[in-house]
Amino acid sequence: MVGRSEDVRRVLKLAREEAARLGHRYLGPEHLLLGMLRADGGGADRILGAHGVDLEVARAALGHLAERGVVPRPRPSDAELLGTLGIDLGALRRDTEQAFGLKALGRAIREATRARRGGVGRVARTPLQDPPLLAVQALMLARRRAEALGQSEVSSELLLLGVLDDLTTRPPRCMSNRWVRRLHASVGLAEDYRGAAGPLLATLGVDPDRLHAAVLAALGETVS
Repeated sequence: MVGRSEDVRRVLKLAREEAARLGHRYLGPEHLLLGMLRADGGGADRILGAHGVDLEVARAALGHLAERGVVPRPRPSDAELLGTLGIDLGALRRDTEQAFGLKALGRAIREATRARRGGVGRVARTPLQDPPLLAVQALMLARRRAEALGQSEVSSELLLLGVLDDLTTRPPRCMSNRWVRRLHASVGLAEDYRGAAGPLLATLGVDPDRLHAAVLAALGETVS
C-alpha cells in the first residue's frame, strides 16, 4: 500500500491554505503547485525553482487566471456566509460531533451527498465538509508512479509528476457526471473544469514537457 510522505502531507496542508488565501472553496491541482512552492526544501520546490517558478509570481498568475474566468474569483467561505446569518459553523460542527459522534456525522454527510440514480434527492456537498478535493486524479497518478518505481510513499517529486501526468490523462467518465457538475457549480467552477495547473504553468512560461523530463531526471528515470 503506497502512502503519502510527510512532505506530501505538508504540501496538501499548505495547498489548502493557499486555496483559502485566494478565496477558493475547493482544492485543485493548481493549489498543489502553490503548496509545493511553499514547502521550502522539498524536491518539487527545487525543481520548480530551477524552472524559474516563484511562489509570489505563481500566486499572482493564478489571480490573473481568476480575472480571465479560468478559476473562480475570491468567494466567501461557508463559515463566512453562515456568519452573516449569525450561525457559528465551528460551534455547530462541535455541537453536532458531541451530540452524535464523529462517525455518525460522517455517515450522515455521506448519505446526504452520495450519488443516487438519476441524481434524485442528493446535494453536492454540505458546509460541514471540508472544501472538496478536486485533484484526486493527480494524486492517483502520483501513487501509480510510486508503485511502478517500487516506492512505499508518494514524495513531493512524484506528486509533481502526478500533476503533470494529469494534464495529458483523460479523466474517467465518473468525473464528468451531473453530480460532479453540480459540485463544480457549488464552488464557482465551470462545468468543464479539469484543473488549472496547465493554464497556470502556461502563464508562468513553463513548458510542461520539459518540467516532466526534469522530474523524471531527478527521480533517476529516463522514460515517461
